[in-house]
Parts: sequence; C-alpha cells; structure tokens
Amino acid sequence: GGQRHGFRVREVFAVTEFDMVAYHLEHERTGARYVHMDCDDTNNAFAVAFRTPAVDSTGLPHILEHTVLCGSERFPVRDPFFNMTKRSLNTFMNALTASDHTMYPFATRNEQDFENLMKVYLDAVFFPNLERMDFLQEGHRLERDPDEPSRILRTGVVYNEMKGTLGSASTIFYNKLQEVQLPGTQYANISGGDPPHIAELTHERLVEFHKQHYHPSNALLFTYGDLPLD
Repeated sequence: GGQRHGFRVREVFAVTEFDMVAYHLEHERTGARYVHMDCDDTNNAFAVAFRTPAVDSTGLPHILEHTVLCGSERFPVRDPFFNMTKRSLNTFMNALTASDHTMYPFATRNEQDFENLMKVYLDAVFFPNLERMDFLQEGHRLERDPDEPSRILRTGVVYNEMKGTLGSASTIFYNKLQEVQLPGTQYANISGGDPPHIAELTHERLVEFHKQHYHPSNALLFTYGDLPLD
C-alpha cells in the first residue's frame, strides 16, 4: 500500500516460475495502471498500451498508431520514432494494433537509452501533433497515377499495407472466421483496416478517437528487467 512517485502500490507477489517479483501500481490522480516485473535481466523492456476497440473496419486504431509516431509536442521532428531506431541502442522497437488494444513496446540494455526512448514514446502517445498531412500520408489520400496522369489513385501507408496483407488467402480466411464466430462484436471487424472502408475515415474522427482513448485512465504501463522501480 506504499506510494512511489504518485503511484500507489496495490499488490506485490512473486512469480516463482520465472524468478520474478511483480508489482501492480495505480496512479492516484489519473487512474493509470502500471505493472513492473522485477528480475535479473539487463534487457529492460517498456510498453504503454491502450484499450482501442475496433468499432468498424476503417482501420482507425491502426492509422492512429502510425500517426502518433509522426511527431509530438516535445519532439516535433519528422518521424521521431524512426529516427530513434537509428540513433538508439534498442534491442526491440515496435508498435502493434489488435482488435481491442494498441501497444507501443521497446527494449534496451542501456539505462540512458531506456530513459530517452520512454520520453519519446510517452510524449508521442499523450501529446502527438496529429497533423492532417500526416493522416493523409499514413492513412489514405488521392494522387495522380504517375504512369497515367489522367487516372486518380487512392494510396497511403496503411491503405497499401492492408491491400498487401488482405491479399493473403490465410488472412482472408482468418478474418471471415472471426466475422462468422463473433458477429456484432469488435472482433468481427478488421482492426488493421479494410481498404474500401479505410477510404471512409476522416482526420477529424482520428483526432476525436485519440481524445477518447489515449488518456492515462485508459492506459496500462509495463516495465520489465533489472532497473529499479524507483
């Protein structure tokens, strides 16, 4: 029941199977939850995750995942996430979207690198710029076909990514199986986005979704390794 930096310790218990001690904490002012796994491992990991239900197949959580990593309040440079992949000593960096959550994890063996990456990640998710031009780049937009200027094409990072992903027979089967087994739920939708429906998404809706879901009260913070909890 002690306090650490505004967090109240709710539970502490040993995970003997993995020789770890788990700490469950909750931030008193915002309600953010925090789980720390203390163990003798120098490859320290961090993640921040949010509940982001896929209420349709526009790929909203997926496109938001991309767009928050295009610059933030403290780091207004172009794509700070990808700049850090080249400048840090990380052993893992990624961002992941599922049907019911979005997660931003990284791992590193260097303590200063851990602090640097955590600052970039937390500023990105809580204070992103969410510029319209970044939405058009990462989500969808219309462009002239360079080979046939009279033809207009729809393109975008996530739009093209999902065209490739949904070109797989196994992926189509999996999505249809979930749709049949779990009709009327968020799991029946394509969280990554279905290209015809991605085209329906607006920048305004993206910004509103961030306001609703990317809040400390909806967040789970996770750390793992031998760096002290304090």
